[in-house]
Amino acid sequence: MSFQFPLILDGGFATELERSKLWSAQCLQDDPNAIKSVHKLYYEAGANVATTCSYQASLEGFIRAGYSEYHAVTLMRKSVSLALEARNEYKQEHPSDDHQRLVALSIGCYGAVLANGAEYTGNYGDLTLQQLVQFHKERLSVFLSTKIESPGVDFIIFETIPSYLEVQAIQEIVTNWDNDNNHLPPVAVAFQCRSDDQIADGTPVLMALQALNDVKSIFAIGINCTKPKYVESLFATVAQFNKKTNNGKALLAYPDGGEEWNAIARSWDTTAKLPEETFGCMMAKCVEDYGPRVLVGGCCGTGPAHIKNIREFLDAK
Repeated sequence: MSFQFPLILDGGFATELERSKLWSAQCLQDDPNAIKSVHKLYYEAGANVATTCSYQASLEGFIRAGYSEYHAVTLMRKSVSLALEARNEYKQEHPSDDHQRLVALSIGCYGAVLANGAEYTGNYGDLTLQQLVQFHKERLSVFLSTKIESPGVDFIIFETIPSYLEVQAIQEIVTNWDNDNNHLPPVAVAFQCRSDDQIADGTPVLMALQALNDVKSIFAIGINCTKPKYVESLFATVAQFNKKTNNGKALLAYPDGGEEWNAIARSWDTTAKLPEETFGCMMAKCVEDYGPRVLVGGCCGTGPAHIKNIREFLDAK
C-alpha cells in the first residue's frame, strides 16, 4: 500500500477507554464494542490510523493470567479483527470521507508485558538477545497468521522500545522474517526516550537509529511515550540522521500528554500536562518543519481532543 503522508495516528487507547467510562478489566473478551467505539472516536477526531489494542498482549501474559493457549491466541487475534471491523464500519458510516483510514498492529516492548516499569528503563535483567527475538517472533506469528481474514493490518508499530538489546532483536526479526515466514507488512519503530538524546536504557538515540538504518522493511522510525519537552529536539535528530544517511524513512512521533509521575505521592502530577491545543500545535509544527513524510499522534494521557487539534492545525495550513 502507498501511504498518503502526513499521517495522523490515534491517541492513548486505555486513556480514552477510562475517560469514556467504557473500560472493564476484560474489555477485549467481554465488551468488544467498547474497543471498536474508541477506534471510531479517533477516526472521528481526524486520525488516519487506528492502532490495535494489543500493546501488552502475549501468549506468556495471557497464560500467566490463567487463560489457555487457545483462548490467548483467540483474544490476541481479536484485537486485530476489532480494529479492522471498526475501520470498515467507520467507512460505511462516512461514505464521502476520502481520507486514508489505516490499521496498525501494536507490538509493545518486552517491558510492557513484564508490567513492572521496565518499558521506561529498558532493564530486562539477564534476558538474552535470542530470547527477545523468540518472544517477538512468537507474538508476530500469532497476529499475522493467515487464519486472520484479509484485508490485514496496513503496517506494524514496535512501540515504546526502551532497550538497545530490543532494538537489535527487532533488527534481526525484520531482516530475516521474509526468509522464514510469509511477507511482513511495513514496519515502524518508536523508541521510549528519557532525554533529548538517549533512549530509556541510556543508549544514544543515534546509536539506536544506526542499528535500524539499513533495514528496508522499516519505513518509519521515531519516538513515542516520551515527554513532549523532548519531542522537537528528538524529531530534529531523527530528521537530520535520515537526511545524512539518505535512508528514505519517514519520521514518527507520538509523545505522551506531559503528566509527570510523583513517586512520593504515588499519583500523576497533572500540572505538567500540555493543553490539547498546545499539543496539537506542537505536533503540527513538526509536520510543517519536517514533512510531508511524517506520522504524528499521541500516547498515554492523550485523547481524541489532542488528535482533533492536530488535524485542525494541519488542515488550516
